[in-house]
Amino acid sequence: MKSYLSTIALLLIGIVSFSYSDEFKVKPDVYRNWHHVKSMVIFDEKHPLYNPFNGIHHVYVNDKGLNSIKNQNNRKFPDGTKIAIVFYEHVNSNGAFIEGAKRIEAFMVKDSKKFKSTDGWGYYGYDGNGKNLIKDMSKDCHSCHMQAKDKDFVFSIWTK
Repeated sequence: MKSYLSTIALLLIGIVSFSYSDEFKVKPDVYRNWHHVKSMVIFDEKHPLYNPFNGIHHVYVNDKGLNSIKNQNNRKFPDGTKIAIVFYEHVNSNGAFIEGAKRIEAFMVKDSKKFKSTDGWGYYGYDGNGKNLIKDMSKDCHSCHMQAKDKDFVFSIWTK
């Protein structure tokens, strides 16, 4: 009986460990075929998101989330929505900002059952080399996204 309980305990520890090491990545050739939502450049240190989000941003949404991201007044994203936000260094090239090295690749995934503690959203982020940047989705991401609670926690708006 004791070894049976030990086996169950180890199994549960393994399940919990697996859930915290969860990853979600989409290759650029996939998300670049999603719908382009907007691009933006944060270049001024006075901008509140300059550190750590300075540079050029591109935002993409999959088919599931397209109608919701277009609806600015009363939006609710369905499960299966995926959003990619890609951050590049901004490089001044003869008076124009162009993309430098990739700095961050971030993803939001809507799954109301899996991500109950973060209001249905999973957050994933990787540096330019693919290293995981998110240790705690709630603290590292969702606490800031609470500012956009009335927009289902998504800051990006559709560029018309």
